[in-house]
Amino acid sequence: MEELLERHGVTCRLIHIPPRPTKLGTTRLLLHGHTHVPRDEVVEGVRILNPGSIGKANKGAPPSYAWLHLGTDQQVEWRIVRV
Repeated sequence: MEELLERHGVTCRLIHIPPRPTKLGTTRLLLHGHTHVPRDEVVEGVRILNPGSIGKANKGAPPSYAWLHLGTDQQVEWRIVRV
């Protein structure tokens, strides 16, 4: 299951399991979970974000969550907070 969300002209794709790079699509942002590992990476022009996990971090990652702010000027701010 996935959702598309548009705010201030920025389209976000929300999905649990991240797709393969060939299936990223054309949205500007892709937010996913599943891996429990924080992520901020650009692949094929799509910015891929994962807040990590507050309770069950994976692969040595510290517990974390994230703040996403989409500005009216289409500015994207992503901040991972380690706890």
